[in-house]
Amino acid sequence: EIRRRNFVERGDTLPIGQELETAVELPALVEAVGERVGELPEPSGPRQAVGRGYACNLQSYGRCIWLNDWSSAWVGFELDGTLVIRIAVPDIGCGQASSLIQIASEVLGVPPQRITIHIGDSALNPLTGTTTATRQLYMSGNAVLKAATELRDALADVAAGLLEVDAEQVEFSPDGVSANGAGVSFERLLATAASVDVPWHVLTTYHAPKGIPWKADESWRGRVLPDFTYGCHAVDVEVDLDTGQVRVLRYVAGHDVGRAINPVSVEGQIEGAVAMGLGYALSERLVFEEAQNLSTTFSQYLIPTAAELPAIESVVLESGEGMGPFNARGIGEPPIGPPAPAVAAAIEDACGVAMSTLPFTPERVAAAIDAGGGDDGEG
Repeated sequence: EIRRRNFVERGDTLPIGQELETAVELPALVEAVGERVGELPEPSGPRQAVGRGYACNLQSYGRCIWLNDWSSAWVGFELDGTLVIRIAVPDIGCGQASSLIQIASEVLGVPPQRITIHIGDSALNPLTGTTTATRQLYMSGNAVLKAATELRDALADVAAGLLEVDAEQVEFSPDGVSANGAGVSFERLLATAASVDVPWHVLTTYHAPKGIPWKADESWRGRVLPDFTYGCHAVDVEVDLDTGQVRVLRYVAGHDVGRAINPVSVEGQIEGAVAMGLGYALSERLVFEEAQNLSTTFSQYLIPTAAELPAIESVVLESGEGMGPFNARGIGEPPIGPPAPAVAAAIEDACGVAMSTLPFTPERVAAAIDAGGGDDGEG
């Protein structure tokens, strides 16, 4: 209840001076995650304690607005009615390319299997910027949406002449364009466009919102970032009161993504981020001696495997108020914030010790239990 009363809301101003302009669905996320997590499990045996922790966050997506970010995309038809997207987006395994195909498909009616996308090579494709700052769906997605919309508008005028209707009546579908029961194939539409000198391809650039540049003045306040993604995570853990071993029993992660362009990719992003977050919460530790890193292999720097991770359940909320294509929000980095504080809260709920130094290794947890309080950051 205390958490609910202190949530930020739409219209609130952050300490940096930026107003929250879009939907803040933190109460709905807490409600949805709480319903999914269910009852707290019973301890598996004596000297085992279970606890539950919650953590909520807001995480920006997109670069600082005074950096004047932009992204370009080329979208065009082949004369056989297939569609081509050219964009130098570095897809690092997060599904950017498939999402861009879906955006173009939604606008132009061409099924995804008839769309080819060329990505990555900036010598051959329009520049789109780095895959950082949870910006690619926001920037590249808006660039493809803009290009596809401009292309649709141009071809709708041609189709209107063929179908003898107003351009606003023209509908795009996998079979071509139609209106009032009459239809024209993409092949005929494109041949007609060529005959009347209407391009069947578009190169365009999406420009992110701009703002007043930051100043090195402690009194400066203003808008810094385009928008935010909101999340709520819940985790159940079991703590061995003798060894300090923490075992994650259940994990539910909820985020408002505005609009889920690719729901499978959204869930994958959430689950992958939670796995990474649990790693730095519980086992990923860098040890230095005289400025030398001693954690140089994965036998020393312990990342979690499938054996250590629980089933991770994703809750995807769609408020429809993001700044990305079709009002989507970025979901690359936002889910990695809550795992560590959620685990810390769960450990405190289980055994009454407040952990503050990452990772929460068995040695640190056991020492905190023995001390009857919080960890001191050592060990």
